[in-house]
Amino acid sequence: MTFIPLKNILAKNVRESGFGHQILAAQVIEKFNQILREVFGPGVARKARAMYLRGKILTIGCLSSVVTQEIYLKRGKIIKELNRQLGGEVVIDLKFKM
Repeated sequence: MTFIPLKNILAKNVRESGFGHQILAAQVIEKFNQILREVFGPGVARKARAMYLRGKILTIGCLSSVVTQEIYLKRGKIIKELNRQLGGEVVIDLKFKM
């Protein structure tokens, strides 16, 4: 009797069920919020949050136009770090909503 590693079974089930994109989106959102705290500190992090990933565009909700501009100016650095941590080109752009 051969044992199959649990991670292989889970990976197969995730692929077959279609939950893969949703899991990736949740990881992107969590990583973005973490990077936001690291780059800008807790003040900005309280006023902005990743909302959802559609395609390769991450939508960010901001409570202030100043915060939106700060994030916008560093979006290249943020996207680069996000993709590095996630191991591929997962996000290509940020979209902002107020």
